[in-house]
Amino acid sequence: MSRIKSVFLSFLVVIVTVLSHPIAGKGIIYIDINSPQIRRFYLALPAIKDLGQLPQGMKEEVEKNLTQVLIISDLFYLMEKVKLPQQAVYVTEESVDFGAWGDAGAEFLLSVGLKAEGDAISIEFRLFDVVQGVYIAGKRYRGSQGEMRGMVCKMADEVIQQLTGERGIFQTKIAFVTDRTGNKEIALMDIDGRNEKMVTHSGSINISPAWHPDGRSLLYTCFQRRNPDLYQAFISTGSIALLSAAPGPNATPAWSPDGKRIALMMRGRDNTEIYLLNPQGKDPLQLTRSWDNKVSPAWSPDGKQIAFVSDRSGNPQIYILDLATRKLRRLTYEGRYNCSPAWSPKGDKIAFAREEEGRFHLYTIRPDGTDVKRLTKEGSNENPSWAPNGRHIAFASRMGGSYDIYIMTADGGGPWKVTTSEFNETEPAWSPWLQ
Repeated sequence: MSRIKSVFLSFLVVIVTVLSHPIAGKGIIYIDINSPQIRRFYLALPAIKDLGQLPQGMKEEVEKNLTQVLIISDLFYLMEKVKLPQQAVYVTEESVDFGAWGDAGAEFLLSVGLKAEGDAISIEFRLFDVVQGVYIAGKRYRGSQGEMRGMVCKMADEVIQQLTGERGIFQTKIAFVTDRTGNKEIALMDIDGRNEKMVTHSGSINISPAWHPDGRSLLYTCFQRRNPDLYQAFISTGSIALLSAAPGPNATPAWSPDGKRIALMMRGRDNTEIYLLNPQGKDPLQLTRSWDNKVSPAWSPDGKQIAFVSDRSGNPQIYILDLATRKLRRLTYEGRYNCSPAWSPKGDKIAFAREEEGRFHLYTIRPDGTDVKRLTKEGSNENPSWAPNGRHIAFASRMGGSYDIYIMTADGGGPWKVTTSEFNETEPAWSPWLQ
């Protein structure tokens, strides 16, 4: 391989080429994901077409990955391939038979072609609105074989964007706590459980991961120095910084939406209180001041309010503090134990966990205390974390002997299990947009 070609491929993480035809559906919202009556649509996904020289097994692996992320999107019914009218072909604008696809029951058609080009791989798609009989969009992605999975996620995000007008979630990450090493360490993974990477290697207890709004680092609490201290881990470099080692807990941290403040639980006089720190972990400002214990601060998307858990009523309930007025109001009244509040990125809901008959279930509630909905049905479910689209939630659930990470939608779609080890995987923290 020439030096120029080698350098070119090494920097070609993903090159996107818009196909020669214009995007007919640009600006059109085909699926309104904000509608209270949103439903799943019938999507025809023919078998991926080998367009030439593919390594053995790649086509099947790509099809498996693409199918999985489309299912997690919870927007589609994937039609059975044996019932599709055009098979073993890459459907283009010239070859599409809208009448046949419509008679088969398809509402949208997604056709994908895959090709090896020397040391690079290219994947392309064509997306059609079968009902209206129009071509919506098409793109081609090129990269190395090792980058194929990232290209699949990028393609799925583009399909979601074209149909809904909003970004897909498949290029985000989930941080979580795992005990697979015999300790509690923090790891990262793609949202379907693949590409796991360890973040901490302290050999101690590491808990409560929390993303910086820019997606480049994580806050967490570590007991390595025999005190629950606050650390920051930088994803790209692997470096670790100690931010706060005040005696007592420096725990359950949360970045403000603008990345300029850290809310966390710290020791008060005889209890725990909610404090603010600057990004360097300095200049503590005490927000709450009363006899009860407070924990788990969660920022509103506008940065003006913080939800947290307090036991001032005798058992843990969720409260909301207005930062400008310092006025406090109680949010939850039902259940003897409510915890882990997580504010939706759109600001319209707060997810939390509530104990019922010895198990926890996930709920959502509006910030004014109305519209309380239970989301989970089975197992014991904890630590909800919103995807940046405000539609999906990651959480830890114990259906059997150990905890795993699951994903569901806020309207009850799923759940989908994304970790499958025999160890405990808990405290998911969904990243912001990373691309």
